[in-house]
Amino acid sequence: MRAPFTRGAMRRRGFSLLEMLAVLAIVALLGGMASQVARRPSPRLRVESATRSLCAGLRATRMRAIATASEQALTIDLRRKAFFSPAIATTALPEDAAIELAVSARERTEPSRGAISFFPDGGSSGGGLTIGLSGAHAEIAVNWLTGATRCALH
Repeated sequence: MRAPFTRGAMRRRGFSLLEMLAVLAIVALLGGMASQVARRPSPRLRVESATRSLCAGLRATRMRAIATASEQALTIDLRRKAFFSPAIATTALPEDAAIELAVSARERTEPSRGAISFFPDGGSSGGGLTIGLSGAHAEIAVNWLTGATRCALH
């Protein structure tokens, strides 16, 4: 008859300390990742991200106008809180942000929609945009003569 607690039987029961530490490390890692996903980014970070993507879109649209020797426009839709151009895909802006668009009447296709056009010589129709959210705000200005884009976060 075999003893109930032989060396082989004891080895198969429970978990080793190393296995427990590995499981705890995985649980801690998943918990840390979940807390970052669940937390909404700060308003300043959201405004900064929107400003950077909009400025990059304006610059890409200008470069496309120069490269293709044809007029290109970046359209900003305030109702949908998004912007797009032939050079970039539709990109969303923060839905809860206050956005003001200042473009010429010629570039205003609807009350809630306007564009900034870029010309083959690098110039533009000019315009400006402000994005505000919970005390954080940014100003974007496009020079009509040079087409240069200036982005400032306040």
